[in-house]
Amino acid sequence: MSREFGGYLPLELKEGQELFDRYERAKVARFNSGRASIVAAILAVRPKKLYIPRYNCSVVREALDQAGLSYSFYSLNKDLEPTVPAIEEDAWLLCVHYFGIFSEEKISRIAEKYRNVIFDNTQAFYAKPVLDGNCMNVYSPRKFVGLVDGGYLVWSGNREVSEDYPQDISWERASFLFKSIELGTNAAYKDNLDSKACLADGIKKMSILTHRMLRAVDYDDLANRRDRNYRVLIERFKGVNRLHLPMEGFAPFVYPLVVEDPAIRRKIVEKKIYVPQWWKYLLDEVADGSMEAWLSRWLLPLPIDHRYSEQDMEEMADIIFNQLYAIGG
Repeated sequence: MSREFGGYLPLELKEGQELFDRYERAKVARFNSGRASIVAAILAVRPKKLYIPRYNCSVVREALDQAGLSYSFYSLNKDLEPTVPAIEEDAWLLCVHYFGIFSEEKISRIAEKYRNVIFDNTQAFYAKPVLDGNCMNVYSPRKFVGLVDGGYLVWSGNREVSEDYPQDISWERASFLFKSIELGTNAAYKDNLDSKACLADGIKKMSILTHRMLRAVDYDDLANRRDRNYRVLIERFKGVNRLHLPMEGFAPFVYPLVVEDPAIRRKIVEKKIYVPQWWKYLLDEVADGSMEAWLSRWLLPLPIDHRYSEQDMEEMADIIFNQLYAIGG
């Protein structure tokens, strides 16, 4: 595009750094979604065999199917780790960093055990990329910042990752971001869904608009607010949450509350705490007693993002407790 002079003033955005500029050895490829970044990583490593977790969003397997990539499923243990005892030398394992609550020690242990690992950090934007060995790291900034598109693939070493894809153009789909400022997220909900639907059209490079927006984010401020909110809920639901995990991640995606109450989701949604039921489709595919079925049925992913204060977290926890222990059910 040739240089322009004069005319109206465009949207003003701070010119800063992207999050992954902090890692000196990191190589970064930018795509239009997390799922596109996963497919790009797999195409780069060309595994003879690929293991993926069954407990995952259906769009991941749909993207792999669309790209003609074969895979085998594995299950999770109670600590949300792969149950695969070992993988072949020319195989790769896709490991989802669920909720963003894994410790660095756990990530290192998984990397050391399986060697060829694609870490799916779409729920763990602030997790440090594993830059040693043979690992690849995928991120989805859209889950942590208001964006139209966006995905990162981060790695180190001499491996080549193709970026020979068309570039996404996202300005026509960005209206929901502005609409939500003036009318709220509920008013722009359908616009958001329509915008996300376009991300299923194969791999594209990150749009110029999104790349520009990602250089204007105060990452430390957003992360610290998210982390403080998360710590509040850890204390409030101690002894109640059935998911007994060492929740050591920094600035996670959600607070993963698991309570085995068949009515609680409906009750808190009625109180305007909107929690989705992640990956309900798995209940038709897995055994009732599996970790995957348990999480699909009972998980309440509570929002902890930077829109909210610690006082908001206290209020949300009070509402949930009131509904859990309401007299007469």
